[in-house]
Amino acid sequence: MEDQKEKNRSQYDTTLKDLFEKPPQRLLQILVGREAVELLPVEFASTQKRLPDLLFLLKDDSIFHLELQGSSEGMGWRMLMYYSLIRQRYPNRILVQKVLYVGFKEWQPGSVIEEQNLSFRYEVVDIRSIDCRELLESPSLEENILAILCRIDNQKEVIQEILYRISELPIKARADALTRLVILSRLRRLETVVKAEAEEMSLTFNVMENDVLRPLFMKAQMDSEQKGEQRGEQKGEAKILTRQLQRRFGSVPDWASEKIAKADLSSLEEWSLRIFDAQSLDEVFSDKV
Repeated sequence: MEDQKEKNRSQYDTTLKDLFEKPPQRLLQILVGREAVELLPVEFASTQKRLPDLLFLLKDDSIFHLELQGSSEGMGWRMLMYYSLIRQRYPNRILVQKVLYVGFKEWQPGSVIEEQNLSFRYEVVDIRSIDCRELLESPSLEENILAILCRIDNQKEVIQEILYRISELPIKARADALTRLVILSRLRRLETVVKAEAEEMSLTFNVMENDVLRPLFMKAQMDSEQKGEQRGEQKGEAKILTRQLQRRFGSVPDWASEKIAKADLSSLEEWSLRIFDAQSLDEVFSDKV
């Protein structure tokens, strides 16, 4: 389980950083109100293995450090370490730091370190505070894909819009873009919606050749088949129960038919057994055991 979580976390990190290969100008305007002119290197001379996620040189010559984060664990000291490393590299530039939180759960409090000889703070922006339309209006497909993580009023509509833009790409690029969208959609538990809409739009490429999409699409297909089988069993059991009720009590009223139609398989089986002892329809459907 831990290995799978680490694998998923690595996929999220890689996908997000891939989307930031070019400065996301619309997002940077939202976060710091300025555009970037360059994505700076993040290699620093340090015994620490951790590297800051993204550094941008902004048009006003300041440095913007953006950390992409799916949890709040240990962020304060990491941000302080990054602040120190970046300021040593760029001592004459103003440094702005922000954490862009992309996780599913709410950010846990903690963006300040206060000690007797130390006061340090940084800003956390939950990407869901950003209206997805802000990034959907960007000419950059990378920012369009990031919109899946933002605040969404109509999930299906937004996903369709992103998929439409992906559909205009050449086949190879289309597969890569859809892979990124699927990976990020997991952070919002929307991967099955993305899969369904992609199929509806008939996006054409070989899913089975894609390591990320293949297991998702196969799982969705298996789930669909299992649900189909279960619905078939429920329909058959409901039909048998209705006939049994008609034979025992005569016509079946609408309220009973509606209850049967909405029932799960275990309830249908239980009611079928009660028919032999029940003296009325009410006893068959009673909640009392």
